Amino acid sequence: MSRHARPFRRAWAALLACLASLAVCLCACAPAAPEEASPSPTPAVERRYALVVKDVTNPYMQRMFSGFEEACVSLGAQALLAGPEDISAEGQIACIEELIANGIDAIAIAANDRDALSPVLQSALAAGVKVVSLDSDVNPQDRLVHIQQASPEVIGRVLMQAAREMTGAEGAFAILTTTDSASNQALWVEWMLREIEENPDQYEKMTLVDTLYGLDLYEPSYELVSALVEEHPETAIVIAPTSVGILAAADAIRDAGASTLVTGLGLPSTMGDYIRDGLCPWMYLWNPIDVGYVAACAANALVCGEISGTVGEVLSAGDRGILKVTPSADGGSEIVVGNPYMFDSSNVAVWEEIF
Repeated sequence: MSRHARPFRRAWAALLACLASLAVCLCACAPAAPEEASPSPTPAVERRYALVVKDVTNPYMQRMFSGFEEACVSLGAQALLAGPEDISAEGQIACIEELIANGIDAIAIAANDRDALSPVLQSALAAGVKVVSLDSDVNPQDRLVHIQQASPEVIGRVLMQAAREMTGAEGAFAILTTTDSASNQALWVEWMLREIEENPDQYEKMTLVDTLYGLDLYEPSYELVSALVEEHPETAIVIAPTSVGILAAADAIRDAGASTLVTGLGLPSTMGDYIRDGLCPWMYLWNPIDVGYVAACAANALVCGEISGTVGEVLSAGDRGILKVTPSADGGSEIVVGNPYMFDSSNVAVWEEIF
């Protein structure tokens, strides 16, 4: 053995002796294990709620998500935004399947096609996911509750009454909607037409020239209205119950130099100039931020077992108030956020800074 190895062996032996002494000391000092050890607290798992929008590029949907996210932050939950880049049920189905696979706690969805979405929403419910619809509902058996921005009857009748007042109750008019599969749009159009049918004397000089389907996309909506005012220059007003469509219609009318007016449902932030210059005398909408906020509160209440979506229950929606679960027209249940606001030249400047 070399003379260099001896010091190493001595050091190693000393180290082992120290470790052995330390082990004995630790054993001697360690308290006896209790008969039943207290379980260590399990860290809380963050709840995750997803908003599945009609399409992620839609400014209205983006503002709705801002309210959804605001509520989630206040509730200690994580907010996720999901949806296709175009208005399609197929894109929403793919998003929901991925959310289910990733163990999402709740889904709030604005449906592109309630029937096409039914199978995947049934899968979500079977997996324990709490499903809420908002803006555009799903079938009652595919959700626990729907968040209704405002009464469909009120929306449809108010829009038709506004068009009558703006035109002096005479002239041709057109309706620009999104798709025939969007349940909210279909209901609003239905109530517009019922308003006419039930009050024939008030609308006898008004004629519907066309119902246009712009797919809730700017370019198709713009092209449809451009063609409309060229083929039917007598059109006095276009009613567009879509925030994308109303802007596209206003742009198309302005670019064509037509005298046609426009009204409907729009965002003050995009329609303010048209309201001020009179092309859109006034329009309506609710606050999409509030709709998203209430949807997140409902999702959280369902996950926490505070409500089940049964008619007669009440939802505490933070500073948005206490809201009641009521029967919906399709046989399910819903929570109505409030009535639509009217935006005109007297107030649009205030609201366009908000949404």
